[in-house]
Amino acid sequence: MERICILAFLGINSWKDIRTREVSLLSIGVFGIVGMVRVCFLGNVSMDLVWNVCMGAAVIGLSIISKGAVGMGDGLLFLSLGTVLSFEELLSAFLLGLFCCCFWGIVVLFLSGKGKKTEMPFVPFLMLGYIGGLIY
Repeated sequence: MERICILAFLGINSWKDIRTREVSLLSIGVFGIVGMVRVCFLGNVSMDLVWNVCMGAAVIGLSIISKGAVGMGDGLLFLSLGTVLSFEELLSAFLLGLFCCCFWGIVVLFLSGKGKKTEMPFVPFLMLGYIGGLIY
């Protein structure tokens, strides 16, 4: 059931990210709050949660440093996902998502003739990375 909720959360935000180039802050907030209540209720506060928060904070910091080239919503998404995923699951989804995004960026760059400044939403690739981590 938990995996279905995560996939639904990523699916909703992927759709919104593709259409409007922004994630749903309402769904991120609700998902993050429910995740924190779940963590506190089950007593699963561990080093995984700390590392996940650090990963989300790093993406938010990268967004600030890059002046928005990396979306702030992506960092907030990582923070909320970090409440329900282990560090290994979050890291594998992130790395597989980066791999998928890199592959698609190469395809877009060479086949469509678009320039290097073309913006691509990251959340759909994060969802593909999460699904790839589930299959692997």
